[in-house]
Amino acid sequence: MLELGSVVPPFGSLSFLLLFPLAVHFGLNQPGELLLPLILVMLAAYLGAFLERSLRIHENRLVDRVEAWCAGDGFTLAPAGAVLRVALLRAFLQFLLYALCYALLFCLLAVLTARQALPQLLVLNWPMLYAAALMGAVLSLRTHRAYMVLVGSLGTLALLIWVEEKGLF
Repeated sequence: MLELGSVVPPFGSLSFLLLFPLAVHFGLNQPGELLLPLILVMLAAYLGAFLERSLRIHENRLVDRVEAWCAGDGFTLAPAGAVLRVALLRAFLQFLLYALCYALLFCLLAVLTARQALPQLLVLNWPMLYAAALMGAVLSLRTHRAYMVLVGSLGTLALLIWVEEKGLF
């Protein structure tokens, strides 16, 4: 599938494909252990989006060649050739990005695990991680109502934490 448009979202599938095998290999199954790798794979997803935008800028150079072919110049690039070229280049670059990110993350986690320096963050639990993900999903909507829901959710969360600290619940 060839993406079109000017907005390039972070590569969520890249994050999953990086995190899942790393978590299984290193036995990371608690949210506190997964926080650092999760942040790093999210950065990789944004790197993928940056590279995608750069590739789209590079691919725009092919438009003139395809237009010339459509106008009757048989020595330029046909649309099918342009699509094939772009698809192969994109597949190669995405594979290269995955391999590079996986190798870097694997080496980093191997060193941190061997030195027992991987942050554990025992206070972090699954509901907290889920709440953070929901806040990110709400913010991605980019509307005033979504921001109001976010502020209301944060206020409710703060109130629940305060009630639990005071022992009122």
